[in-house]
Amino acid sequence: MDPKGFPEYYLIPPTNDFVLVVSNETYALWTADISSGDTGFYTDKLRLAKNLYTIFEDNFDFLIAFSQYDYASNLDLSARAGYSGINASVRNIVLGIGLSLFDYTSSYGSSGRLGSFIHMPLHYYVSSGPMLHEMMHQWGNFFFKYDSGHWGLSGVGGGQLGGFEPSTLMTSDNLTSGAYALTTGKFRAASSKFSSSFGTFANGGNSIPYSNFEKWLMGLIPASDVPNFKIPITSGDTYSTKGADGLITADNITEISLTDILSNPSNYDNNSIPKEYRIRSASNTGSRNPNYSTSRKNFRALIVLITNNTLMEQYKYDTYWDTESNSWSSKPGSTKTLDDFQSSIAKFALNSGDNSSAYIEKKWQPVPAGSVAETLGDGKEYIKIPDTNYNFWEATGGLATLQIDNLSGSIKSDLNSRFVSKGDHSDRINIETNKISHDIVNDPFDDL
Repeated sequence: MDPKGFPEYYLIPPTNDFVLVVSNETYALWTADISSGDTGFYTDKLRLAKNLYTIFEDNFDFLIAFSQYDYASNLDLSARAGYSGINASVRNIVLGIGLSLFDYTSSYGSSGRLGSFIHMPLHYYVSSGPMLHEMMHQWGNFFFKYDSGHWGLSGVGGGQLGGFEPSTLMTSDNLTSGAYALTTGKFRAASSKFSSSFGTFANGGNSIPYSNFEKWLMGLIPASDVPNFKIPITSGDTYSTKGADGLITADNITEISLTDILSNPSNYDNNSIPKEYRIRSASNTGSRNPNYSTSRKNFRALIVLITNNTLMEQYKYDTYWDTESNSWSSKPGSTKTLDDFQSSIAKFALNSGDNSSAYIEKKWQPVPAGSVAETLGDGKEYIKIPDTNYNFWEATGGLATLQIDNLSGSIKSDLNSRFVSKGDHSDRINIETNKISHDIVNDPFDDL
């Protein structure tokens, strides 16, 4: 039994790259409706993390929990949670990114390594996002005051936390005719050279990589590699506004450099400069330490899937033995099963990419060099985007890795564990942990 009295057990599937937390009560808590009170993330994450750290060594930078979606009930778990993803910052050891140092790892059961606890209310958000977005919150936005946690209307590089790519900015000087023509005080910008718009807090889930500014925050590149920012400015107490198709209404655009901010932070933390690029803290802003040559590049994540007994039985595998036809059959829908969840997390952690291209409508954006505009069946022009689904390695430009496999190698050596081999299949080993009186009710992977 769990300390709260929940019947709860933990299991590592044969793929050895995520852990199942199986409990009807725990699942109900983590999928509860926020309108009825606090849910699992707000009331149960410390307990769950501490339990996991009685099983696993302190080897992880991220603890990422998913709730398994129930296709039978069809409840909107994202709406019930009140978010599509959420990150609790556990520790910061980085100087210069606008954030003070802190360490709450002991509250989670970690001995000092854990950086973030992330919850994704739907298990299929692995591939679509906001996985990359929530991981980025480990490092930002703590830099600018303008937008809490995100880049807003800032041209700091169209990345995972919103904002636009500075090189895409168009003015009344270069968009002079047609449906998207601009006048004085009007601008257009996009998240990338392929797109015709951008978001203020996100830019389409995993469809876009980290910007250079975000890579600097992560410790992957030097500040000198970050292009100058282009910031829309509006006088007085009001802020610039965003309309359709990347339209920005502002008094003017100011260009500033990251290197100047880092060299002279006090110049950007006072009331004499525009509010749009005022930094949060001069004392916490400066050269990043550790810098890009000494920072961590290889991260580890503990992937957790919170489920219950009914869902385990219903969505175990893509294929199952149909007793009526006396043959193997397949479950409908490719996103329903644990097999698919495992496949998606494995792809997210690959140190390679698949370049899944797609077409985007050409509106006001110029055709990027090396691309062509094609007229498709609807008579509109489209541009082919070379990749629309980034894993972690791709999103960092190959500068960082994420490991999720070999989970059994992180089990504590003094743990009372059972290793069960199924039949003659030595590669199908289930690792079940029985710690602090966790009841092992049954084996959800039992094929017998």
